[in-house]
Amino acid sequence: MCLISIQLSQNASYKLILVANRDEQYDRPSLPAHFWPDHPDLLAGKDLSARGTWLGITKQGRIAAVTNSYLMTTQESDQKLSRGNLVMDYLTGTTGPEDYLNQVRQQRTDYNGFNLIIGSSHSLHHYNNILDEINVLQTGNHAVSNATLDTPWPKVTRTKAAMAELASSPLLEEEAIFRIMADRTPPPDDQLPDLPLDLPILRAVSANFIQTERYGTRSTSLILIDHSDRVTFVERSYLPDGTSSDVRFNFQLMAEKK
Repeated sequence: MCLISIQLSQNASYKLILVANRDEQYDRPSLPAHFWPDHPDLLAGKDLSARGTWLGITKQGRIAAVTNSYLMTTQESDQKLSRGNLVMDYLTGTTGPEDYLNQVRQQRTDYNGFNLIIGSSHSLHHYNNILDEINVLQTGNHAVSNATLDTPWPKVTRTKAAMAELASSPLLEEEAIFRIMADRTPPPDDQLPDLPLDLPILRAVSANFIQTERYGTRSTSLILIDHSDRVTFVERSYLPDGTSSDVRFNFQLMAEKK
């Protein structure tokens, strides 16, 4: 169950703080974040199975991220389109967020359940295809896992509280953010989300950082954009054996190409 935390205009140094855990099968091949040769302005990881991505940013400041949504008990279908293409199509296009989401909603049944967040450091939009709702994120503290935006699942409420406290400090420590996202503590059993999973698995996936036999947190991606439009992008990739590695990028946002 993925997790995205967003702080809009909540920190003295950064107008946007976006951090996301990508949870996936360990055997699904992917590449860590990089500038794509065929899209040189795009910084994102790459899913080598469906060729899309789960999160990315462009040099022009377009931002997109996706999580699965489990608001329905319907079994996911392998015949649906890849949700990673929703991120890719926005990041490599020029359509504005509202127009893009109105296009997506016309094809919403072609995908398994998803939460899609798109926009820029100035304005972010959220769309859940099961609820068929488009929301503009207000200035403040937001998070989404695998229900919908700001659903009070324990990992969402705990992360929002921890990130709000962290963002209120003028000195923001990157490692403190990574520690929040790496929390492996499950909530008490009476607070677990109502999902059709065996109790041991439900406990494991209800923590921020997930580690099971075949599935877990593969990476944590952090995007910081300061008030001068300077971007810091740090991605930490994890292996099942507990080792990790980081990639880091810094660049200045530029005007979007016409």
